[in-house]
Amino acid sequence: MKLHKTLVAFALAGLLATPALALAQGLSGDVTPFLGTAAGTNVADIVTAIGTIVNALLAVVAIIAVVFIVIGGVRYITSQGDEDAVELAKNTIIYSIVGLIVIILSAVIINIFLGLF
Repeated sequence: MKLHKTLVAFALAGLLATPALALAQGLSGDVTPFLGTAAGTNVADIVTAIGTIVNALLAVVAIIAVVFIVIGGVRYITSQGDEDAVELAKNTIIYSIVGLIVIILSAVIINIFLGLF
């Protein structure tokens, strides 16, 4: 039950930190680039907006993956020699690291793809 409360606390902290991550991208208070021109929208502005949103979401997911690595480490330390608990902790760490690698690679691929536009 303590683990469940801890996960909820980390999730709430991550949600509270989301606006700070979005503002860290260097956006100004001017929203006119995202509204487009009177005749239509500018594709470059839309691509920039999509890139900013995707990068912020990937940053949030990466933070969650790092939190799960820490949770796996705590489980590993507190397993006290129980083989099932050690296996569960190792799986948590391994899957979190694989997830972090996938997040980094997806960020690279998305930014390369958005750079083409």
